[in-house]
Amino acid sequence: MPERVHDFQGQSFHKLRRSCLRRGALFKDPLFPASAQSLFYKREPPPGLTWKRPREICKDPRLFVDGISTRDLHQGSLGNCWMVAAFSCLASEPSLWKKVIPDHKGQEWSPKHPDLYAGIFHFRFWRLGQWTDVVVDDRLPVSSDGVLLFCRSATPREFWSALLEKAYAKLNGCYEALEGGNTAEALIDFTGGVSEPLSLDREALSLNGDQRRTFFQTLAKAHECKSLITCSIRPAEGETVESVMDCGLVRGHAYGITAVKKVRVVEKLLKTSGMSRLFLVRMRNPWGTTDWMGAWSQRSRQWQQMSRAEREKMGLVVRDVGEFWMDFEDFCRYFTDVVVCRLVERALLWPKSHWREVHCYGEWAPAPCLSSATPSTVFQSNNAPTVGNNNIKPGGTKQQGNRKEARLGESQQDRQKGGKCRKVKAGNHVTKEEEHGKLTGNWEAHMDKMSRCGGCINHRDTFLHNPQFMFEVRDKEEEVLICLQQEDRRIRRREGAGDNLPIGFEVLKVEVNRCSRVQSVVEQAASSVYMDSRSVTLRATLVPGRYVVLPTTFLPGATGRFLLRLFSHFHIQLRELGEDLPSPSVFQCFLPQPTVVTTVHLRRASGLSTPKQTAPDVYAIVQCENDSIRTRVFKEEGNPEFNLRTIFYRRYPDTHISIELWSRGLLWDSVLGGARLQTAESDRGRCQVIDLRGGQSRSGCIYPLCFKRAHGVHAPFVACALPGTSEAKRQETHRVDPLLNEVRAIAAGIMSSRGLIQRIRNTPQPSVPTLVFSKLFVCVLPIAQIAIGSLYLHDCPRQRYIPIYLIVSGVFGMVLAVLSCLPCTQEAKDDTTNPLNRVCVTWNSLTSLFLFCWFIAGNVWIYSIYQPNYNKNGTSVDLYCNKTLYLFAFWSTTAVYILLGLFLIVGFCVLLCFCLCGRADPDDDV
Repeated sequence: MPERVHDFQGQSFHKLRRSCLRRGALFKDPLFPASAQSLFYKREPPPGLTWKRPREICKDPRLFVDGISTRDLHQGSLGNCWMVAAFSCLASEPSLWKKVIPDHKGQEWSPKHPDLYAGIFHFRFWRLGQWTDVVVDDRLPVSSDGVLLFCRSATPREFWSALLEKAYAKLNGCYEALEGGNTAEALIDFTGGVSEPLSLDREALSLNGDQRRTFFQTLAKAHECKSLITCSIRPAEGETVESVMDCGLVRGHAYGITAVKKVRVVEKLLKTSGMSRLFLVRMRNPWGTTDWMGAWSQRSRQWQQMSRAEREKMGLVVRDVGEFWMDFEDFCRYFTDVVVCRLVERALLWPKSHWREVHCYGEWAPAPCLSSATPSTVFQSNNAPTVGNNNIKPGGTKQQGNRKEARLGESQQDRQKGGKCRKVKAGNHVTKEEEHGKLTGNWEAHMDKMSRCGGCINHRDTFLHNPQFMFEVRDKEEEVLICLQQEDRRIRRREGAGDNLPIGFEVLKVEVNRCSRVQSVVEQAASSVYMDSRSVTLRATLVPGRYVVLPTTFLPGATGRFLLRLFSHFHIQLRELGEDLPSPSVFQCFLPQPTVVTTVHLRRASGLSTPKQTAPDVYAIVQCENDSIRTRVFKEEGNPEFNLRTIFYRRYPDTHISIELWSRGLLWDSVLGGARLQTAESDRGRCQVIDLRGGQSRSGCIYPLCFKRAHGVHAPFVACALPGTSEAKRQETHRVDPLLNEVRAIAAGIMSSRGLIQRIRNTPQPSVPTLVFSKLFVCVLPIAQIAIGSLYLHDCPRQRYIPIYLIVSGVFGMVLAVLSCLPCTQEAKDDTTNPLNRVCVTWNSLTSLFLFCWFIAGNVWIYSIYQPNYNKNGTSVDLYCNKTLYLFAFWSTTAVYILLGLFLIVGFCVLLCFCLCGRADPDDDV
């Protein structure tokens, strides 16, 4: 699918090219001139350096010679092997480099039409969620000996790599800004994918063969999915970057993995006898040299014992200069870091194996300076964010590759931080905090609630002031990939800045019905590392529920823009939470404002079936005022783990909260049991435990329905109420832990109509799509009545009241449909009454009575003239009535009788089934 492209610094390639061709002059880029400021910002250019166009370097320049290949790349005198390694990966996949080098045939030199050459090229890079088109001229820096100073191809007249490097240098400010980078950053810029770092535990992989094979399968699967893979050896303390090891590998140097192979070979080629499978990886050195001197190196004995035909048959070939094969066991012994860049494909027909992407832009920003603005109302809580151990709740997440070391300063690979975000250890990071301790402390003291730069979870008072983004996992456990990317700061290195912010994010599991910002940390579902990289990635497996992601900087007060990307194999929505309280709907504006916030945690139920019985399909419903939350159905589960958290913004604090346990049936659902939870003013600031058993209430109330009996219902109830604000608003937290032991429905005897009515009244609330569809269906007939009655108002002289009947019926039918959507018409779940509810009920009753009388009158008018004269040009005009008008009125009225008859027949059949099949227990109160 086509993507929008942004012109870098407002330069349009096609406009500039047309202008140059019209003037007959070669393009000279004024924004990236051929001068020292485009080369370096610290050191002076080497002596004898000149800028030359390709035609001045060779006679027949080309953008590509015999296509593009990884052998075309040589790093040059600039320390940007990380970028050249990404070039190497890019050149191996045509679909990738064609995005970066658009219209490569149109940009190529044409010997037949030299007048069409304007000395201008353009390349595209992915930056913070969009493709950026960068325009450059073809003037390149050349050393005193006439060779390109920086990246070049093995073929002297091929210039795609040199021009691409120049465009990337312009995007980052200058050539010197490309020194000391990260391959993951370059891969993102060239592909728009997601770079996922994988840390290798060399000791564990060397000793554990199963773990090593699992890691090999991970790399093989990534390579099969066209992912780009690079690796490096992190220098240990005291070792220097780009120092050569005894085996020939280079520390701190980026290598590209170009193939992952599992082959069968004869045992004499293996170091360990008895094995028949060999795990190999093919790698490439961006320098174009093969320095590996171990097994399967260029001159090793393993290759000498194999013929060329055998190598080609097994696919063990070397395509380009600088490539070499390596045993995977040796790979795990030496290499420490692997970066996998996973590509994101966008298609209309989305296979299940592909990742779906959603993203949101955000910003870490201070509070707006508005002196007259009043702070928004926030329900205060004494629950501080959990700081300390990484306490992940049971069944919450399964994290893969989640390293808890915060690596700050990734560009200097010999300096690794040892601090965690939750437990700051001694090290360089503590020194950094000590240097800025006073500033950080002052910031936290003056942090405004409207600010969005609160720092990591170590800073308890300001952590929740960060931007918050919510998504939901539905139905089943799913794997997600979350990537946080900050804006690139490399272009600011000329001003002495340019260092990336240490960033990371936390994933919190919140209430299933939350739609506003989180005010307290209850459950941490996942946590990323904190590192000063452009992107931080986390892969986690999440159980169904609603989650909030908080992207943060490590220290509070740091500002900048970021992009949050979320990938999954299912449809997902990601949106930012901006309000501290839910926004009321139009109809709720007439109701009192919420004064209490209550959260309910429904954990589990147990003992719902005996060993000889099949467990029922159960679900639970939590109701408070007009809100009703339903869990998913647990099929044949005798001990369901609900783990349901809900939040209610209550307008009437004295009303109770009801919890019901339902059993899903084939035709209808039945209630297994329930409880009413009541909170009082005395509960504020303390916790209280209430035990409920069966139908006998000790400190609370539980009610078995009249058509069944509950045995041994035990529900410990913990209510934690917290102090309110100065405006008499308070937050109450309730955790309900119902352990329903041996709840059995014993139906016997004949059930009365009262039991049936009670069951119908307690049926679960239908889903939102069902309600919306039913409301729309109810509105269709009134709209049609109003339209036809108005259109044919004067087209029925035989009975002039028929169009008036249709219009009035339609208007009052619409009024009833709209009023049914108002919260005031919902029946209260407790014994309290609402004056506004009485008004709505009274109005609906009067309207329904009027419609009934009007319906009877309409029947008289319609059926009394059956069948009228449909011919308007007849002899008697007074007998005429429009055919469309009359037939619509006739059949709409007749349809009401038909539906009423069907309803009575179905209701009679249901009652008959209860009378024939139902049995009542003598102890049941029917």
